[in-house]
Amino acid sequence: MSLIVPPTGFCPNLFTLRMQVAQRVFSSPDSGSEQVIDRLNDRWLLSLTLPNRLHADAAVIEAFIASLRGMTNTVALYHYVRRVPRGSMRGAPTAQAAAAGAQALVLNTTAGATLKAGDMIGVAGLLLMVATDATANGAGVMLVQIVNCLRVAVGGGSPVTWDKPTAPFRLVSPSAIQYIPGHSPEASFDFVEAVG
Repeated sequence: MSLIVPPTGFCPNLFTLRMQVAQRVFSSPDSGSEQVIDRLNDRWLLSLTLPNRLHADAAVIEAFIASLRGMTNTVALYHYVRRVPRGSMRGAPTAQAAAAGAQALVLNTTAGATLKAGDMIGVAGLLLMVATDATANGAGVMLVQIVNCLRVAVGGGSPVTWDKPTAPFRLVSPSAIQYIPGHSPEASFDFVEAVG
C-alpha cells in the first residue's frame, strides 16, 4: 500500500466533505423509544469533481486514477475550500495529551489565537473539524471542541497542522476519464478516509 501524490493541477470545481458516524440504533417494539450507541469510529467521506480538461492534461488524471489501484493505495486529501483556518491560529501549535474517544483537545499556541467553527486541523494523523469558536487564553492555552471523536490517543506535544491538514483517503468510486473530441469532460471521485 502506497501514498499517491495528487498530480499538479488537481483542483476540484465541486467539493463535498461529510462525516460518517459509526453508530447503532435500537428501537423498542413496544414504546418506540430509541437507544443510540456511538461506536467512536468517525470517518470522513469526500466527493470532488475535476473540471473539463484537454486530452493531454486528462492523461495525467487518468494515470493518477490507475495508480490508486482501486482501494489499494491512498491519497492525502484536505478540505479544498478551507485550506487554512478562518481563525487566526498560525505558527507551530502543539496538542496536550488526549485519550482516544475524546471530543476536545487542549492546544498550546499563541495568546489570543483563535479557531472558528468549521476550521480544519490535523493532529496524530487525524483530520479534525472544530465544533465551536475557540480563543487561546493569555498563556496561549486553547480548549478546542471537535466534531470528531479521536480514534487514537494524542500524545502531549504532538504537532498540530493548520495549513492544508490532510488524512489518507481511498478511492471508492469507479472513476474514469472520458474522451470526446477536443477535451475530456468533468471527472468525479468519491473517497473514504482510510482508517487503521
